[in-house]
Amino acid sequence: MKKIATLSSFLLLVMLFQFCTKTDSPSISNTTKTTVTPVRTFTSYNYLDTYPAHIQEALATSDNTPSTNPITNDGANLGRILFYDKQLSRNGTTSCASCHQQQNSFSDSAVLSRGLDGAFTTRHSMALLNIRFYKSGKMFWDEKAASVEKQALQPIINHIEMDLTLEQLETKVKSLTYYPSLFQKAFGTSLIDSALIARALSQFERSIVTYQSKYDRVKQGLEIFTTAEAAGEQLFLTVPANRTCASCHNPPMFITSSPSAPFGLDDANDLGINNRGNFKSSSLRNVSIRTNLFHNGSVVNVQEMLNAGNPGTGKQAIPSHFLRTADIANMMAFLNTLTDRTILTEAKFSDPFAL
Repeated sequence: MKKIATLSSFLLLVMLFQFCTKTDSPSISNTTKTTVTPVRTFTSYNYLDTYPAHIQEALATSDNTPSTNPITNDGANLGRILFYDKQLSRNGTTSCASCHQQQNSFSDSAVLSRGLDGAFTTRHSMALLNIRFYKSGKMFWDEKAASVEKQALQPIINHIEMDLTLEQLETKVKSLTYYPSLFQKAFGTSLIDSALIARALSQFERSIVTYQSKYDRVKQGLEIFTTAEAAGEQLFLTVPANRTCASCHNPPMFITSSPSAPFGLDDANDLGINNRGNFKSSSLRNVSIRTNLFHNGSVVNVQEMLNAGNPGTGKQAIPSHFLRTADIANMMAFLNTLTDRTILTEAKFSDPFAL
């Protein structure tokens, strides 16, 4: 009997120990822990620059910014991110910046740009400098888009360049966690649609303005032209008398949407504006450091353009775009003063995904 009592007591103690152990030990959850990926953030910049007086005067008469889409810091910041985001293409390899590269004055150093599958674009990438000063607002070499807002989405839906439908574009942007808050800041809504995407891209593109060249410093009285530069400016403004360079490239932004006569460049493969052989006149800012000029990239650089048609060059002159040999050095000296290298590296125009 003692043995039985002793055994019973032992079993009772074991049971009590197990019970206490279970109740006193912390509970263990079977729930799997989830990892929260932080939303990507981007540095914000100021896009509301105070331009020098000569730039402000041009802006007052030539600005194509609509009242419905003024440039704001939040809008342009969003536009910059969209401009560089390769997710806005079908296979995630191509962005607006793939063809409009900051280091190349928002153009491309190649004659034609490569699209997302390696195919070439049909025209040379136009530099996106000072497009805000093209008064008519018409974009592309053939002016097929009525405004910057209409232009902004065209590369995205182009089958060679980025190849998305607008519905696919909206779905992609909505799926990226960093966009809702950016749209909220820019437009006061987390709604994301193609119209707001176009507005943001347009704000960024219009903010790309060159005003920090030697030419600008001279016009502000901070520097003076050399003898050659001053002579080149006079050539630009006065030669030839019936149709000067300034007729189509109006200072100080060296751009106008209303040239004195339409410009024609013979091209059997491209008839340009209204199929008449005319093409949009772009800003000459940074022209001396750009290559493969005109809609088809057929002119290597501005020096060759000015030389063509002179004895010994063996190249046909481009109408209204050549000078006699004695004047070329002075013209080049002046055109070099239009170079603004700040725009090529400035952080607020740079790739936000490269940081």
